[in-house]
Amino acid sequence: MPKAPACRTNRQQAKASGIVGVTVDVKNHVWGAHATEFLATGTAVRRLTDEHRLPETSPKPTFTLGLDN
Repeated sequence: MPKAPACRTNRQQAKASGIVGVTVDVKNHVWGAHATEFLATGTAVRRLTDEHRLPETSPKPTFTLGLDN
């Protein structure tokens, strides 16, 4: 049976819903014929339970980025 990819195994261990902000770095090595290294990193995230959700009457968070300075 093939081994599960590490990112899936780590996600399951963390009981995460998914992974965001994934970057993949690929490096070819000259010391080995056809040797390529893959490194994937990301952040595991979980869905919030109802007890963590804001009431519907709460103001919605917004993101504002100033364009001066």
